[in-house]
Amino acid sequence: MDNRTIDIISEGDDGLALALQLIWPNAPGGKATHYKMVNLIEKTEYYAREGKVVYHSTSTTEDPKGTPTLILLWYDEHDARELPYALDLAGGVAFVRGWLAHKADYGPEPDHDGHNKRGWRIFTENWGHVAGHVYAIVGVQPAWAMYGK
Repeated sequence: MDNRTIDIISEGDDGLALALQLIWPNAPGGKATHYKMVNLIEKTEYYAREGKVVYHSTSTTEDPKGTPTLILLWYDEHDARELPYALDLAGGVAFVRGWLAHKADYGPEPDHDGHNKRGWRIFTENWGHVAGHVYAIVGVQPAWAMYGK
């Protein structure tokens, strides 16, 4: 199956490895060969019939004001960067973990009645794509994991 979809927000290395393990079968041959760095925003489209909304869909699209996103790819796409070597699941986990620890921009910490930890969002969209990138394995975004009291 090459079209599974997930959307998980959490924190911690063990959860990250499990989330990537769930989606890694989207990569034919089990390898990531390229990556892209983009900023994404969510966009919701509504579809109406006879003046009534009958369906809506939410997807991501590139926007300079969006959330920094790492997209791992299993094949070359226009403007994708080639990885120095193909990454299997373990290598993909290490690569994502390193990006989140050293380069990801989390933005300001949320202010609420609780506490926060630096976490992540692992996701794909319809047909396993990410923001229209058909060779995507997964999209990764820095996300604040919020804990209530």
